Amino acid sequence: KYIDENNRDLTPDEINAQWAEKRLLELANSDSEKPFFLAVGFLRPHTPLIVPQKYFDMYPLGDIELANILENDKDATYLHTVSQFETPGRRVRSIQMYKNLVASYADDKEGLKRFTQAYLACVTAVDENIGQVLNAVDNSKLKDNTIVVIVSDHGWTMGEKEHVYKNSLWEESTRVPLIIRSPKSSNPGSFVNHPVSLIDIYPTLLDLAGLDMDTKKNEKGRSLDGYSLVPFLKDPETKNWEGPDAALTVVYSSDDNKNNPANHHYSVRTKDWRYIIYDSGKEELYHNAVDPKEWNNLVFEKKHPKRDEMVEILKEMTYL
Repeated sequence: KYIDENNRDLTPDEINAQWAEKRLLELANSDSEKPFFLAVGFLRPHTPLIVPQKYFDMYPLGDIELANILENDKDATYLHTVSQFETPGRRVRSIQMYKNLVASYADDKEGLKRFTQAYLACVTAVDENIGQVLNAVDNSKLKDNTIVVIVSDHGWTMGEKEHVYKNSLWEESTRVPLIIRSPKSSNPGSFVNHPVSLIDIYPTLLDLAGLDMDTKKNEKGRSLDGYSLVPFLKDPETKNWEGPDAALTVVYSSDDNKNNPANHHYSVRTKDWRYIIYDSGKEELYHNAVDPKEWNNLVFEKKHPKRDEMVEILKEMTYL
């Protein structure tokens, strides 16, 4: 129900934040010392980009600035060329979304501006929802002994390389927020400049909670692929981390390839470089340390020395 800002239903994210706040305060005010785990999910800023009007009002359309988009940037990339071979549906939606968005307005940039406005509104709304949950922790006895992890499942392009949405292997789509606060282990305000993966979160929580890192139920099981991030929490500049030097991202290519891992799209990102290979064999190579927007595909430079090194990293991480 939506009549106006003073007469409407709560959004799903508002309901989740409200529930989490209530539950945390119940835990804080109880006499129980039993450890707890609470996972709180928020939908936004995923599509549909719908939040209360007040958040849109914070970003007047006339003040919106588009992402730093290089004209004809997609011409040096290959996602647009391989997508035509994919099964219709989710895996081509990102390219079609861009085309539809631009075509829906007389001015090519208006659609992207409206989309950006809505995205910023949703980000601000979810920031407030997260803040409501964190305030429940910080304003209670839970503050000094509760580990908090804030993470997203994927990034988002806003028109770069004529692409909107997720499911690409470029920086804006593969990089996600990852914030960890551990009162007894982390250094407030510190930043780790090393690529890590979402699969590292679970072993990190096991480590911080003092739980057994051997999760195999029997000899048929397999060890965890991720690595604890606790060494980085204690020392953001540490060199003593057992994990890899790169983060791996895979984009599903099609149902036809579901049982053939080699026929999907892959990316590896080290501290300074990114290498991409599509199921067609087409490649992209970026020196992110000097080209953070990934505008210059160095794979066109014949026998670029970094290409072979990145291929070896990919092989080692995927066993392909």
